[in-house]
Amino acid sequence: MTMQMPMAAADAHAAPSGPVALALGRHTVVVDHDGGPTPLELMTGALAACSAMTARTHLARDGDVGELDVVVTLDAGPPTLFYRRVLLPWRLSAADAHRLADALERTELTLLLRPSFQIRTAVEHAGEVLN
Repeated sequence: MTMQMPMAAADAHAAPSGPVALALGRHTVVVDHDGGPTPLELMTGALAACSAMTARTHLARDGDVGELDVVVTLDAGPPTLFYRRVLLPWRLSAADAHRLADALERTELTLLLRPSFQIRTAVEHAGEVLN
């Protein structure tokens, strides 16, 4: 059996008690149900970070450079659902918001999660959904 080059890798070290040390490249994250992010928080955080980086790049190409926030929640369902909200301090047209949402649907992480989870995306300004 041959293995291909991995897209990403992580190494988790669990001592007999206490939190788990998760090595992610050069970084270490302490994962614990009490004193650090939980595995589900890490998964929602990964989708939020991936989405924020993609949104920033997509908007910068259109000349819209500024801060933005992405909030991701994981709802137990049924069905199990990631709800991704892109919060912008400026208003986009409905067409631009729709293009941004479409770009987020094509991120690597979204495509990997999609077979097992529903993901809904809303692009918002001042509480109003734009897409």
